[in-house]
Amino acid sequence: MRAIDDDMYGQERKLSDASLLVMAQEVITRLAYISRKANADISDVDLDAFCIALLEPRADEANRILKQARDRGASHEKLCIAYIAAAARRLGEWWEQDIIHFSDTAVAAGRILHMLRDLRMVMPPVPLRGQREAMFATVPGEQHVLGVTMATDILRSKGWHIDLHVGRSESDLCQIVHDGGYPIIGLSASGADRVRALTRTIVELRIAAPRSLIFISGNIVQIDKDIAIRTGADAAAGTMEHCLETLESLYQAVMRAAPAAP
Repeated sequence: MRAIDDDMYGQERKLSDASLLVMAQEVITRLAYISRKANADISDVDLDAFCIALLEPRADEANRILKQARDRGASHEKLCIAYIAAAARRLGEWWEQDIIHFSDTAVAAGRILHMLRDLRMVMPPVPLRGQREAMFATVPGEQHVLGVTMATDILRSKGWHIDLHVGRSESDLCQIVHDGGYPIIGLSASGADRVRALTRTIVELRIAAPRSLIFISGNIVQIDKDIAIRTGADAAAGTMEHCLETLESLYQAVMRAAPAAP
């Protein structure tokens, strides 16, 4: 089975095949649900063409289709709902009808995750408020909170403004980031059993806070060093030292993208 990332072919695996299939299932299922809540503003022919492109050996054609829609003036919401979420729903239907194999949807799911990440380019930059700030959260259902709590305290002592949330649902976290305007979001997950919740949360956050940079921390990074690639996150950090370096790097990226002061 092929791993879930931007170039699925020939990737070394760390997570089990079962975990990777769960990841793909969460991407398709969650976005299919989102698609049902809105009317897809795309013809069936165009939607089928986009789905087929998502299954091709390379993502070039799928990226071209999305870029054309963006160049025609499609908003972030339309790209997410009318194209990406609608395609996820169609791919799920094809799988249920045995038109495609579920491992094929894993290829598409990986590309979808990266598309959701890269769509930040159609959004205005996050306005900075003059300080290093981020939101840290445990993925829903996560019981291990000591690591992320310690990381929060250490970063606060180094001048970071960190809002910590544990035990929250995906909906809660989406509302928090939507209202808070955080430039950086850190998600903590302990192991492979959190893959489902991690993937679902990233999908939701990409839509609720498309300009935010997302990084992953916790023991899951030790299990799979490519977890950020596979989930479409911006970075991952497995140790406290690496977490500090990663946050600073992400903050500098936000600074470079921020609009110049008048």
